[in-house]
Amino acid sequence: MRKVNQNQTDRLYRFTREHLVEYYDVQTELVDHLASAIEEKWSQNPSFEFEEVLQQEFKKFGVFGFLEVVEARQKAMTKTYWNLVLNEALTFLKLPKVLLIIGVVSFIFWSLTKLEFGKIIIASIVLLEMILLFYQLIKLNRKKKKRAKRNEKIYLLEEMILNVGQIAAISFFPGYLLIHFDKIVPVDIGSIIMAILITFSFVIHYIAVVVLPSRKEEILIEIYPELKLNY
Repeated sequence: MRKVNQNQTDRLYRFTREHLVEYYDVQTELVDHLASAIEEKWSQNPSFEFEEVLQQEFKKFGVFGFLEVVEARQKAMTKTYWNLVLNEALTFLKLPKVLLIIGVVSFIFWSLTKLEFGKIIIASIVLLEMILLFYQLIKLNRKKKKRAKRNEKIYLLEEMILNVGQIAAISFFPGYLLIHFDKIVPVDIGSIIMAILITFSFVIHYIAVVVLPSRKEEILIEIYPELKLNY
């Protein structure tokens, strides 16, 4: 039976890029699907032209082309990403990290309830942490741009690890509550809630901008075993 050759496979990769599929793992999924469909057509009639069959198969994806496939893959990888964040966060509930968590929560609670300027002190710490967070985000964004300039293969999960905007989006929430929480609930209750929320945001930020990027290669090889040939 007639098979898709290497030049035709390269053409399929170019075809997916031309239709705005930028991540290599999504491209590969589509290339495998298209190649199988083309070979199936050839099994019926080997005289079919490659490009003609390719266009026919592409039309089957509808008016939005590959968009639905990309969106489905993004949903799957988003779930994978947040599972990675959750698994790392759970390690902070075990010894010895849990002692650090208890210490931070206790310090914030004590500052907010016992110190005259405790709210200002904690707000300053939150602001400093946010500045450090955005500094790390800038560094990660530069890494991503360098890879793009070198035309290296970018995987969807890798993009999520290096582009942690969704994590940054929750950065302002504890700071906002810190300003207004004493107007909503009693000071003691509000203080312990704030202490937990601020500590939680610190942990999530640390995981997103330090832990996962530092483990990126290991994570990608685990999710995409074929990368062992390239790393």
